[in-house]
Amino acid sequence: MIQPFNGSAESFAQTKPDAIAFIEGDKKITWTDYNTQADRLAHSLVNAGIKPGDRVAVMMAIRHEWFIVYLAACKVGAFVVGVNSKSTEDEAGFVLEDSSARGLVIDSHNADAIIAIAKKLGIEAFVTFIPTTMVASALYGQIVANASISERRVSAAPIPPIFYTSGTTGRPKGVALDPTLLAGRENLQAYRELMASVVPISESSRFLLTLPLHHSAGPNSALFCLRAGGSVVVQPKFDPLETLSLIQQHGVTNWMAVPTMIHRLAALSQSQLDAFDRSSVRAVTVGAASVPVSLKFWSASFFGDQCLIFEGYGMSETQMISYLLPEDWVKAPESSGKPMRYVDVKIIGPDGTTLAANLTGEICVRTPMMIDRYLNRQPLGPDDLTHDGFFRTGDVGRLDEVGYLYVTDRIKDMIIVGGTNVYPAEVEAALHTHPWVLEAAVIGLPHSDLGEQVLAICEMIPGAPHEGETLIAHCRTKLAAYKVPRLIEVTDELPRNATGKVTKQVLREPYWRGRGKI
Repeated sequence: MIQPFNGSAESFAQTKPDAIAFIEGDKKITWTDYNTQADRLAHSLVNAGIKPGDRVAVMMAIRHEWFIVYLAACKVGAFVVGVNSKSTEDEAGFVLEDSSARGLVIDSHNADAIIAIAKKLGIEAFVTFIPTTMVASALYGQIVANASISERRVSAAPIPPIFYTSGTTGRPKGVALDPTLLAGRENLQAYRELMASVVPISESSRFLLTLPLHHSAGPNSALFCLRAGGSVVVQPKFDPLETLSLIQQHGVTNWMAVPTMIHRLAALSQSQLDAFDRSSVRAVTVGAASVPVSLKFWSASFFGDQCLIFEGYGMSETQMISYLLPEDWVKAPESSGKPMRYVDVKIIGPDGTTLAANLTGEICVRTPMMIDRYLNRQPLGPDDLTHDGFFRTGDVGRLDEVGYLYVTDRIKDMIIVGGTNVYPAEVEAALHTHPWVLEAAVIGLPHSDLGEQVLAICEMIPGAPHEGETLIAHCRTKLAAYKVPRLIEVTDELPRNATGKVTKQVLREPYWRGRGKI
């Protein structure tokens, strides 16, 4: 019989059955509840035909049940495939077909339409959170409350979820870290342990989950806490005041946020900020998008001396690349830290040659958990790999003389003004220093003479005047003339994907339609 591995839900259900694993609203889920519900769901999945190695698509909003579904899949030996809960029928159908999914767990409002697509693809195993006309006897609540358990199931080991890239160009691609493909890689286990230990977390930790569950950052961070025996506090929809309330109410110790969430906190009034106790917080990690230096220092000041602030840089295809650790903030606050142990980083020029320190080019990396292909596709080729096997991130950056990594921008976002490169992140950082600006996105506009000119689109703090000329004048004090925006537009809300990154192709589309740079 398979024995529970240390740090598994099965092991904690034995050693501390009544301790809390999840808090969501007024619900508190013990480790016994967590494991028992997963056993019942696993039993149901097997009865519906799910076998080891199969893929189960999970299209769910932020809720604790995602982790019960994940544990149930691990007990069966199946892979979970994350699907954005806000996907259209076309988008969801693509992922279902591309991943060769054999099951679907769904809580979406358009469940009927997506289940109809799934049935056409030959999917027969369904679990729903709302009644649907398309399938019977598949309600999650009934399954976990009533399903009989002929035997307790134990997951032999965690099975990495499959997540799809955000698909900023073309269709998204699945990133699958199949344990059989990773087996035998040098330093694999040491690298995994290091990723789990960079940010301090323990059995007494309470992790606040505010990130979506179809992208790796949210689930993986929560799973790190669960495997340490800690608890996860679930916030289904981010709201800055509610975030502060949850921190105070539940003694949250750890939080992973995207910069937009920190911006929203920083935009609150001082009286609103001071109304909540945040002294329980011990570690905040910010990542998934560029983090302005001013925002880093605001975070450190707001959360206090007892809290460590980390910035993480990584991607689904490679896992974590670098961390800016608390002790490095004074030394290199504008950087994303030094590459992690067991990670190799180099910067290459347009011709593929490796560049010297402080020269800017494409960031290329090699890690023990780097994929060798996307799901159901051929091995990576020269568009994704250098000749010596480094993954091409598509990010622009540099390494300084002591090894700190600076992530400047995305290659496709770079603006060329009269033959000179302008990195939008640098212009955005200048705009973020103005007290009126909540968040800024900078893109290039087509220009008949210069090729491109700089446009900034800004979200302003409540009550701020919409005076673009004032912001342009502010940028002139921070930037060389060719980098200063020629135009500034104000918007109520910038378009973002589910991880909080501004979708610049949406901003560029009206200006570049038919010209190619989308």
